[in-house]
Amino acid sequence: MPFQLLTAVRCYTTPITIPLFDGHPPIGRGDVIEIQGPASSGKTHLLYQLLLYFMLPWAKSGSTLSSLADQGTSAIIYDLDSSFDVLRFRCLLAKRISCLFPIFGATEHAELVQASLRRLHIFRPRSQSQLVASLKYLPSYHATRMPGNEIGFLAIDSISTYYWLERLREEQDHHFAPEKVRNRSDTLCNVLTALGDVIQSYSPVVVLTNWGLRAVAQVHHSHGSAVLYKQHLRHFPMLHNMSSFGARSAPENYDKSIISRPIVLAHHISLSCPTTSLPSARGDLVSRQEFRDREETMEEGRKVVGLITSSLAQGSRPFEFLISGDALTQKLQADS
Repeated sequence: MPFQLLTAVRCYTTPITIPLFDGHPPIGRGDVIEIQGPASSGKTHLLYQLLLYFMLPWAKSGSTLSSLADQGTSAIIYDLDSSFDVLRFRCLLAKRISCLFPIFGATEHAELVQASLRRLHIFRPRSQSQLVASLKYLPSYHATRMPGNEIGFLAIDSISTYYWLERLREEQDHHFAPEKVRNRSDTLCNVLTALGDVIQSYSPVVVLTNWGLRAVAQVHHSHGSAVLYKQHLRHFPMLHNMSSFGARSAPENYDKSIISRPIVLAHHISLSCPTTSLPSARGDLVSRQEFRDREETMEEGRKVVGLITSSLAQGSRPFEFLISGDALTQKLQADS
């Protein structure tokens, strides 16, 4: 009964939609988005872009500085692979605020940036088991540390981190000590179950970044070639209309009934690996030429291409976005 009452009341009131691409279904509250791609393909940068919609105050005519500082929803980031750069995101946020509110001066802009960052909560679990515990603890954290704020955005970057290590441990336990794990659930299933409870209670926009390990299809369009990847996580939510590409077929032994509160994937975004200089094979030693190549790439901007597929739209829509250097701006474009 208490849980049903909590579900009925819900913990949010603000409707939010993100018009990611013209002519494509917008991202709304409760939607789950998967961003899949290899290393350095722009997954975290795209996460910054989506996060900005929730960190920025909502501009209204006649709004005062104090009223703007109280606007916006809170965001929860689970930074499993330590790739979320707060300083970079702060620069991007500051530039966007200065463009959005030109009537204010530098002091007012700095106050809005600080007010927005106070609604950003970052956790860094060091295992999937810690991630499960953190998700289960979130209602208590919300009630004690941020009771007056709505949770409008939640991201796990990347949900692939620690997966294969913990899967190896689980399979070793099944082999060497089966009596200890006879009734134990798969760790990723526990993550998805805990995440489903959070979605049920708060209905945030959820972004799950995921590694792209094995390419199974390539789609050519005006911006370049986008790649689709095979799902390597067991029991992970799927998008039904991706099956025609062969990239989202269910893994072996997939059983969605194993998760008590199944998650429905609303959007799948696949990013292609950019053609930029990779780190030197000598480890931390980087040649002067490699360093100059990276500097030129960041000054000119790096284009990333990809595909977005939604449960409410037919087919995949190609797009590109630009990661520029000092301004850290991102521009999303899509084919008409």
